[in-house]
Amino acid sequence: MSPEQLLEQLFILPTRELNALGVSTVVLSLLHHEGEQAQLMEGTLDGSPHHWVIWQDRLVDFRYPGIQTPEAGIRPVSECSHYRGNRAGVAPIPKVMLPAFCGGDHAHFDHLAGKSEA
Repeated sequence: MSPEQLLEQLFILPTRELNALGVSTVVLSLLHHEGEQAQLMEGTLDGSPHHWVIWQDRLVDFRYPGIQTPEAGIRPVSECSHYRGNRAGVAPIPKVMLPAFCGGDHAHFDHLAGKSEA
């Protein structure tokens, strides 16, 4: 999967209202369903709690302060030294359930919290 393909799939989903954890969970899920290796991370961005995805040699974060374009949310890890954190225990969401998750219906996903990725 290319960064452009990830953005195309992300644009189909209603992610505007999701916070950093929500968007990162969606990104992790999209990548997982394409067979890509990715890790959802939790920690801090400039000292504030934050979530992001590490994918190959890229850091994916569509909720960092000052983002100007969606394309700027996918950057080389080497340019992201102000992120500090560890792998989060979040499982990917089944692809057919992503629209409901993005729509704010998170009650169905509580059982996924704390489960590790396969």
